[in-house]
Amino acid sequence: MRLRHIGRIPSDAQVRHYDQLSDDTQATVAALANGSWTAPEATDLDDGDVVKFTDYYEVRTR
Repeated sequence: MRLRHIGRIPSDAQVRHYDQLSDDTQATVAALANGSWTAPEATDLDDGDVVKFTDYYEVRTR
């Protein structure tokens, strides 16, 4: 899984807030947002989902 910082949110994107995620997924999102390149896929996020953390990030699983 990777995160890509985005400026505009696609109109069809599912936006998930950080505090809605499981503890394991929160840790993964935090690590990726703070510089890690990749991490194992999270079961509660799908490719194309958008996560609101410190900014908006698009989830890439491919």
